[in-house]
Amino acid sequence: MNRKRFTTALTAFMAGVICIGLVGCKKEEPTETTTETTEVTTTTTTTAPTTTLTVYSGPMVNDTEVNWTETKLESERTLYVNVNKGEFLNVRNGPGTTYDKVGTLTRGQTVVVVAVAKNIWYKTKDGFFVSETYLTTKVPN
Repeated sequence: MNRKRFTTALTAFMAGVICIGLVGCKKEEPTETTTETTEVTTTTTTTAPTTTLTVYSGPMVNDTEVNWTETKLESERTLYVNVNKGEFLNVRNGPGTTYDKVGTLTRGQTVVVVAVAKNIWYKTKDGFFVSETYLTTKVPN
């Protein structure tokens, strides 16, 4: 039972007791009556959920042994991640899905590439790899 209903029920009960008491009493002498009221206050505290983001202090180091060939691009290129909304592009420490995932990129994020390996994996300026299949030169809608 919630507090409001309880308070209402208690008030009605007390009023009934007082009425019955008055009816059953004889009028001999006037008496002094004291009524005590208790007020109930309810406080609700809502705590918002918090999100903790990992903070990196500098570039990550890719210490994977290189066993592939890379072709350096003539100049750095800035490309855009073009994955479906709600999906992520995996960033890997080598040019292939068998290499460890070290991070993710979301739709529309930019990535600076400096080389290409195995003809389908771009090497990022940071030394990691992303699949060229999910990169575009135009900002995705």
